[in-house]
Amino acid sequence: MIMEGLQDGLNTFITDIDNTIADTSARLKRSLKEVGREEVYGKTAEQFGGFSDYLQAEELERFWGIFLSGRFLYLDEPAPDAAKFLTRLVEAEVDLVYLTGRHDDTGDTMRPGTVNWLEKNGFPPPGRNGTELYMKPERSGGDMEFKLDCLGDLCRKSPGSDELIGVGDHPDDAVAYRRSGVQPFLLTWPNLFSRSELEASVDGVEIVENWKGLEEVLCAD
Repeated sequence: MIMEGLQDGLNTFITDIDNTIADTSARLKRSLKEVGREEVYGKTAEQFGGFSDYLQAEELERFWGIFLSGRFLYLDEPAPDAAKFLTRLVEAEVDLVYLTGRHDDTGDTMRPGTVNWLEKNGFPPPGRNGTELYMKPERSGGDMEFKLDCLGDLCRKSPGSDELIGVGDHPDDAVAYRRSGVQPFLLTWPNLFSRSELEASVDGVEIVENWKGLEEVLCAD
């Protein structure tokens, strides 16, 4: 079903993955359990990061090694309404881009697990109908630099576009989108940042509660 009322000019839609279309809380909890520090989850569940305040250096390194791997990606829960919305977007012939700080390094990649998770949970799969998955080439690379490079390439591929939209959950997502000329939307549903923190990220950022709310904004008459 083609989306009725989709705003004119939209031809590329960009979305982050972690805490945007995927709730990573179960994976975080399981990764902490693997290092014997499951209790830390309760102290950091409603804030972004903060693990370094509770874990020793060796524990922290092991924790990130587990969390940023394919072992427990299957534990991620899809954000309500996200797969349905993105599927309808692709049916409306809008190019979909997953832009994530997950890495795709040789011998150390999250790509297979990410693709499997997307397909299992009903999301448009990369490689079909103009849908692409952009991942960092190595784990150690900075997310912001990587996303800015990718967004620059995407904008150059779409010269003259009336609108490119980017969705995320982190203030840095909005910064990267805005610097690249992409309209930023931030979701509040993961509850990792306060609404005021999200609103302060960049001028003109749109704040919506969840994917249902985003659809209502984009498809408003």
